Amino acid sequence: MAHNNNIGRISSSNISIKGSGNVDVTSDGGSIIGLRYLKDDELGTGSQTTTIQNIGGVALKNWFGEYIGELGKYSKAITDSTNIKWSDYSGATTLGMQIRAANESVSRYKNSNNAKLEIKILNGSGVANSYTVRCNDTVVTDASNNSALSRGSVVYTPGFDSGRSVRITLTDNTTGITMRMTWTTAYNNDNTTIRGSESVAGSGYTWFFDQAGPSTFSEPYIFLTSIQSTRPYGKLSLY
Repeated sequence: MAHNNNIGRISSSNISIKGSGNVDVTSDGGSIIGLRYLKDDELGTGSQTTTIQNIGGVALKNWFGEYIGELGKYSKAITDSTNIKWSDYSGATTLGMQIRAANESVSRYKNSNNAKLEIKILNGSGVANSYTVRCNDTVVTDASNNSALSRGSVVYTPGFDSGRSVRITLTDNTTGITMRMTWTTAYNNDNTTIRGSESVAGSGYTWFFDQAGPSTFSEPYIFLTSIQSTRPYGKLSLY
């Protein structure tokens, strides 16, 4: 199933449950369910659906409190079920990355230093030139040497040798939301991994990049801010 990169933040003044278009591809910045669908393709039904079915105000509020939360600028507490209103959802945001990994290629002295990630920016505010990607503490630029990036921008990290722990950070400067992960580089056909954090799933989660090889990128993996719902982070082909 595809990932919708048309939205990421409830920014419209015309906020509603569904909004315009199908919830799985909507570009309506006021669609509450459109934002929820990025992480939850069951919508409280127990099976995959794009049909809105009797979603109560308290249940919807509780879902946002758990899976978007303060990290995603949703501040209505799960314990607070009074005076629920549309404006509670204004500013609620999901930020994400699509990542592919490549391993260090074979050389006599293991010094190719070309393990790298391809990172595509997903969701967030959608404001052009307002995203920043950092690899360790170094700002990463795109092919045109731009460091001020946009939703959909693709960047490549510098090359590394194998066995390194590399911090990957994406910041949406419009919302101030940051997501962090730690990538462990690998050599030849060894396993390369990426670990979650308090801002992505939780620090106890680690993903192995299938099909990553020497100078060969893995299939794409999807990661979003905060904890996972019915659409688990990982392979785009399974998302």
